[in-house]
Order: sequence, then structure tokens, then C-alpha cells
Amino acid sequence: MTTPSSAYPPGPQGAFAHRPMVWGTRGMVGGGTQLTAQSGMRILWQGGNAVDAAVAASLAAGVMEPTAHYSLGGEVAFLFYDRGSGQVRSVVGQGWAARAATVEHYLEQWGEIPGGVLSTTVPGVVSALLTMLGHYGTMSFGQVVEHALSFARDGFPTYPLLHHAIGSSDRLPNIQKYPDSARTYLPNGNPPALGSLFTQKDLARTLSLMVEAEQQALGKGRAREDAIQAARDVFYKGDVAHRMVQALRDLGGLYTYEDFAEYDSPLEEPISTPYRGYHIFTNRTWTQGISLLQALNILEGYDLAALGHNSPQAIHLQVEALKLAFADREAYVGDPAHVDVPVDGLLSKEYAALRRGLIDPNTAQAAYPPGAPRQMLAVAEGYRPTVAAPIMESVGGDADGTTYLATVDAQGNMVSATPSSFAGLSQGMILGDTGILINCRGCYFWLDPDNPNVIAPRKRPRTTPCTFIVLKNGQPFMTLGTPGGDSQPQSSLQVFTNLVDFGLHVQDAVEAPRFCGYSFPRSPWPHREYPNRLEVEGRLSQAVVDALRDKGHEVEVVGPWGVRNGFAPILVNPETGVYHGGADPRKESVMLGW
Repeated sequence: MTTPSSAYPPGPQGAFAHRPMVWGTRGMVGGGTQLTAQSGMRILWQGGNAVDAAVAASLAAGVMEPTAHYSLGGEVAFLFYDRGSGQVRSVVGQGWAARAATVEHYLEQWGEIPGGVLSTTVPGVVSALLTMLGHYGTMSFGQVVEHALSFARDGFPTYPLLHHAIGSSDRLPNIQKYPDSARTYLPNGNPPALGSLFTQKDLARTLSLMVEAEQQALGKGRAREDAIQAARDVFYKGDVAHRMVQALRDLGGLYTYEDFAEYDSPLEEPISTPYRGYHIFTNRTWTQGISLLQALNILEGYDLAALGHNSPQAIHLQVEALKLAFADREAYVGDPAHVDVPVDGLLSKEYAALRRGLIDPNTAQAAYPPGAPRQMLAVAEGYRPTVAAPIMESVGGDADGTTYLATVDAQGNMVSATPSSFAGLSQGMILGDTGILINCRGCYFWLDPDNPNVIAPRKRPRTTPCTFIVLKNGQPFMTLGTPGGDSQPQSSLQVFTNLVDFGLHVQDAVEAPRFCGYSFPRSPWPHREYPNRLEVEGRLSQAVVDALRDKGHEVEVVGPWGVRNGFAPILVNPETGVYHGGADPRKESVMLGW
């Protein structure tokens, strides 16, 4: 039976679910495509652990999912629950800007952050994956890259999204603009035909060089971790690095060889917050994950369950809590290596209570002021509101951006990872003959010196990809994450509260109607905001839409499945050891269990 807020009949697998839940006891893998998930599952079958499987799936996705704006020239938010220690581990997976990338230079030369080569960052995903593999995996790079290398060298079937997206109006002109991109993505001058084998020979050679370096190191008696480092060095310090830097410089980029050679992916302590007996972990403030944690702290003061799933009041409170969190995101959150972010204050329950008091239960606010977490003030002193004028044009979503994957092994180790490469096909380019499609994540920077996300040498832009691991009573409970740009913490909040507050099973929680707000500066340049704009999926009833409009939300109905995130969460029952998960039908997401 559907909840009263739904305008649609029940799904065949639950109140909303059109797909069945997937079960396992020895391992599970969720991914953005069938072959991505199978790449991870095959590693589990071969005896690898959750990290081995996640790295293998991430490498495979970097070959197979350029239409998800993810490539091996991108970045990753990666968390690992280590069953042996009971700790959640984190690694910094976002690349940094060139040493020459100063705000003064950008203002003087361009007055903006231009798209294309001038908004790229050093790829972070390869470094982060191999850091985690070396520290917490059990296999060699050659073993975990086997499937990715095969997909690049021998090809994989062109699936519908790949076929249609390469030829889309927002990608095809950019691909045609760069000869190396056109050579890769337009075989015979056209997008690859549906079902045809799509190969990437240059990328295969790059991966093969990395495998060879590892094998040579192992042949000399070096340890597994050192051999993995040798493979990494090919990418960041070797011939591949020189060729990537040269390609970027030929296009007008600001990089030097040292920008790549000196790049690293340090391990870090994740941040977390408790919520109704659960503990939610995310990466530090080079991602926007803290926004979900803050929103949950604010919402903990309400009885959401009593309000009803997707009721107008429940939706209103979630939207307003997220607005408060995003206001603080813009005021305080940035690369912690460059910005003193008041994390403890932002995540304190006292501060959440102060911010909660700003919410009017009956009226939407177009914008909220930032608070003052260091001084424990609900509103920062001296704040002067500057509300943007309403914009009636279509917002436009990050429909295909980013991907998500999750793994759990037989021992109970767990990985949640959100790899991405912002605008790779629509703004980026293949770097010479390396086969590497570079990201354009640098357009997330600001040119306002007072903004915590202002561009600076060797600084990481605060990235939208964020990922989560949830514990319950100190035991693993679930993985959580999704594609979707600025909607990621918003939709992750909904899936999590669907499970914890409203009692839905995982597939219902993933498929339930969603909403997405835009009352904050969007992460990509030029950081436009849309006061009180709220997209809702058409499966919500007209009565709910009308009630939200009465509260002041500028509601746009975007279709029954129009908020196009792609969840693949895995849940754990600590008493039985049984795993189960779901996959989002809005994407090609797949969940496998064993």
C-alpha cells in the first residue's frame, strides 16, 4: 500500500519498489553498470577483500562510464570500514590545482574560471585507489586492474547511455573539438553503435605500463605495497605523467611536471555525527559530506516519523534543514589543508539546535544566513542578506554526473565510494595518447578571496562527490552515496531517513519519490542559485505539491523519476550476518549478492 503522499499505485516489490531486494551472506557489490559490479564481484570470488573489489570496480568504471562523468582522470570520495579494528578509514581523493593557479592570475587574465583546460585539476582517483589498495587491500594492482584493462584493450558492448550520451548536443561538440577525444569516442567519425565493442587502446597501454612497472618491482623482490607504488609512479612521475602535462600545456593549461609528481593522497580521519542511535561517517571538508551530517543534526529535533513519509511538513523540514547546512557550506567548508574549517562547531548538537530555531514550520525561506559555529550563534554577526532574484528558467540537473559503488566481503569489511570527473565529456578532453579523460572539477572554485573555496595553488576544490558509511551500535549498518552533484546530500538524506525514520525497506527507500532544492549557490561556475526552487518527482500527489507551494516553495514537477540519482546501498544485519541491498532504477545501477 502506498503512503498517502503518493499519486501512483504500489510497485510490484513494495510500496514503491519495482525491483527486488538482493541478498547475500559472503559478499555484495553495487555499481553503476552491470559490468562494473561484476568486476568487483569477481574479485571477491577470487578471494579479495572489500577494498580489492572496490578498487577493481572503480578502475573498471573509469574505463566504462565516461558518460557518468567518471574517468581515471577524475577524483573519488572513498571510505572503508575495517572489520578488524572496527574503524572507518578515509583517504583524500580530490586532485589539486596547479601551483600557478592563483586568484589574481584568473581575475587578471579571464575574470572568471573558464571551462575546459583552465578548470582542470590533477587527477586524484588513481592515487587514492592505489593508496587504499596498498594499505588495506590484499591483491596486486595487476590483479585488480585485470578487468579494466580487458575492457579498454578488448572492448565492452556499447550500452544505451554510452551510445546516446556521446552523441548528445552537450557532449558531441566538445568531443569533436579535440582530435584525441574524437579519435577515442567517435570511431569512424560517429558515436559507437549500440551493442558494438567500444575499445580504448591508448588507455589500455597506459594501464599496461603501470602493470609492467609493478611486475618489475615484484621481480626485484620488492614488497606488494612498494610494487603498487611503482605502478602509481608511472602515472604521476613517469612517462605517462610527462605526456599528460605536455598535453595540458599545449592546450593552455598552467601545470608543470611537479604539479603531478608532488601530488599525493594522504589518509585522514573521517568526520561523523550520531543520529537516533546511528553514526554517520564521511570524508573531511574537501567534500560536501558535512552538509548531510549538519542537516541530520538539525532534523534530529523533529519527530519525522510522526509527520508521515513524504508529507508536506516532513518534506518542508528536510528542505529547510538542508538550506541551513548549505548556507554554512558556502561560508566555511573548503580544503582543510588550506582552510581552518570549524568542524567541531558545525557538527555540535548545541549549534544544530540554534540553527533549528531559524526554521519557520509554515514558511519556506529563500535563503538562510550562515551561523557562527565558533561563537555558538545561530546567525553570524554582521551578516547582511543578499537574496538573489527569482529565476524562472529551468534549473537543469546533473543528470549523468558521477557514479557510485559499494562492496562488502565475507569478513564484514565494507567500502562506500563515489568516483567522478566533472564534465569530462562536455568540457574536458583526452590527454594526448594517454587515453586519460581529464576532469574539469576546478570550475568549482570561486574567485572571491573571502570564500573558503577560493582558488589557490595546490588547493583542492570542495567537491560534490561525497560518500557515507553508517554504523549502528558500533556495528556496520549500511553504505550510502549517489551520483548527482549538489543533490547528493539531499537525496542521501532522503534515502537514509526513508530507512531510519519512516521504516521503508531498502528498495522502497531507494525508489520512493524524491525532491531536490536549489536555494544555494550551485557548485560549478558561475555558482548560480535559484531561490526557493524545489524539484519534486511527479509520483508525489497534487495535494502534497499544492501544500508545498502554500508554504512558499517554488515547486517544479520534473517527471515520475526526474531526480536522477543512482543509489546502490548495502545493508548489514549484525545479528545474522545477512547482507541485502537495492539498486536505483533511475540509472543503470546494479546490485549483486553472493
